[in-house]
Amino acid sequence: MILYKTIALKFGHHLENEMPVDMIGPDGQRVSPEEVRQHWRGVLGDLSSARIFLLDHNAANYLDSLRMDVQGMPWEDRPEADIQDYVRDIELPRDLLWIEYDDRKLWEDRCVRGLTALDDEELSRRHQRGFLFDNRSSEILSVRLFSAMTDTTFFDAPFVLEISKSQDGRPDFSDTSWKAQRTVLAGLMRAGLLPDGASMREHFEEHSGHLTYEMVIGFMLFAALAAREDDLTSQEAASLSTKQAKTARRFGKTWMTEVLKSHVTIRIGPAGERHLSEQKARFGFEKTQSASRTAPTEHWVAEHERRYADGKVVRVRAHKRGQPVCRELPARVVGPRMKE
Repeated sequence: MILYKTIALKFGHHLENEMPVDMIGPDGQRVSPEEVRQHWRGVLGDLSSARIFLLDHNAANYLDSLRMDVQGMPWEDRPEADIQDYVRDIELPRDLLWIEYDDRKLWEDRCVRGLTALDDEELSRRHQRGFLFDNRSSEILSVRLFSAMTDTTFFDAPFVLEISKSQDGRPDFSDTSWKAQRTVLAGLMRAGLLPDGASMREHFEEHSGHLTYEMVIGFMLFAALAAREDDLTSQEAASLSTKQAKTARRFGKTWMTEVLKSHVTIRIGPAGERHLSEQKARFGFEKTQSASRTAPTEHWVAEHERRYADGKVVRVRAHKRGQPVCRELPARVVGPRMKE
């Protein structure tokens, strides 16, 4: 499935055929049907204006590994300022951007890289994810996260992350806020998915954690596209086939051709493949080293005497001990010591 196509088809169908009912929002106030329809129109309008990027799982894994180079591994105690300072200097190519990838595949790759451990049941609950970056305002950068539930259903973005901009127009991650989407939360409450305040807080904490951690992949995409020539490859394609576009026009569904114009598929390039191959080999070597007792490196043992408790004395000749250094592994070169 392609998540942004699913969203466009679902909301477009709702606008043509559905009349939403009155609902109660998280603030206890009425959410009118027109508010819901306005929300649908707003999402469709943003998707129609956004530049769409679809990452294949190798590209998403590569970008996530680049993020780890800056942010550090989960067990490393690096300051958040490292990744924040890096991200804020990345130029976004458009005012509206959609970044989508397969979240299940990404977590499978993370398990292989030793970053986490998830069982099959946990992985089966993960599907496509899409981030909508809105950089139109001169004062804030907003980010929304949409998550697929199945091939035909999805969770709309219940909260919007708003990142203030400094005087130079760059995002200031020390000044952020969250804006609740009343229509989305009202729908979840009506469906019984958020029955009380505790479940609302739990839903917010989970959603905000996913959004703030995973949105960095979007920034890494544009850093890689701008800085390297063959790490990633891109290919633009029409979102609808010729037959699908013709059928949409015939039945008056012009919104389909207006929203589902084209997307850019991002795949891994030669340099990216080398990076992941080298990383996999390094992780494998480190895992083997940590799981087994490493024999000492080959060295000379000087002639010496070995004395036993019963008074016996044995002279041991000079000999070599340990294993020869593997020539395929990099050797650390140490320079001469400074004279005191």
